[in-house]
Parts: sequence; C-alpha cells; structure tokens
Amino acid sequence: MAGERHAQTGLTLSELLAALAVAAVLAGAAVPGMSALITRAHADAAIEQMSRAIQFTRYQAITRRTTTTFCPARETVCGRRNSWHEGAMIFLDANADGVRDSGEEILQRLPPMAGYRVRWRSFRNRKSLSMRPDGTTDWQPGNMVVCPTDGDAKHARQLIVNAQGRVRLSRDRDGDGVVEDTGGRPVSC
Repeated sequence: MAGERHAQTGLTLSELLAALAVAAVLAGAAVPGMSALITRAHADAAIEQMSRAIQFTRYQAITRRTTTTFCPARETVCGRRNSWHEGAMIFLDANADGVRDSGEEILQRLPPMAGYRVRWRSFRNRKSLSMRPDGTTDWQPGNMVVCPTDGDAKHARQLIVNAQGRVRLSRDRDGDGVVEDTGGRPVSC
C-alpha cells in the first residue's frame, strides 16, 4: 500500500525534558521523608543489636550454668562506664565479679556503633550487666539508652532489663515521637 502513512510514536525532546523535570521535583520531595525513615531504621537496628546481646548473655548464663557478663570493651578488658558505643563483649564470668580475668572465655564481641552513644544505668550503678546461672540479673535491673550522636531524642531508644533478666523496649505512649521511660518521662539524650 503505497499511499499509507505510518504514525510515529515516541516523545519529543521537550516532552522528555518536561517528564524529567516532574520526576526531579517528585524525587526532591521524597528525599527528606526517606532520610527520616533511614535514620529510624538505623536507630532500631542499634537497639536491636543491644537487645540481642543482652538476651544472648542471659541464654549463655542459663545454658552454661555460670555467671555471664556483658560489658563495654574495645579489647579483651571491660572499658569505661558508658563507652558501649566503642564496642562491647560478652564473657563467662567465673568469679562473678563483672571483671574479665585472662582465663575467662569471651563468647561474643560487638563492633563499635558509629553515630550512636549508649548509656547503661542500673540499680547498683555498675558499668556492666551480669546474668546469674538462673537467668536473673546480679541484682542490677536497669535500662540502656541508645542515642544518636546529634542528641535527637526522637531517634533515641531504651531497653528496660528487669531483675529476672527479661528485656523490653520502651514505647512512645503519648504519640509525641519520643519514647518514655518506666516513670512516663521522655527519654533524653
């Protein structure tokens, strides 16, 4: 058919540029929301790492029938109070003193937590958390707060450890975006 015309499909350059401009505006509007989502996910991952470490400490104490201690540490010795963000370790604490001696086995080491600071507060004001062979704490129930280094309390998370060695995560009960401690006060960094 010699006289037929074929319609061309596709976009003109101006239509393509207009579509790219609309896509760029939509992407620009989505970036702040994605950034907050990523920050929340990192905070959740940091507190989950600490929660699992505490649960692992309790599990090892029960199954191995010996006191097991979780403490801040960079090397093989428990570090300064509240230096958890620099790394931590879990070890079998044969002397049940919260201090690792050279013969005590290290069960797990946690890497440093970039972008966060971790604070442990306990009844006995110890820098470490020890679990007895029956799974209870060494009379040191307390809480662990994980805060971003920028101090934004909306991205802070808190774990509460009771005397029986059980761990629970603090919740935002009033809907303001900041979790509350056991007394109902907002967690602060």
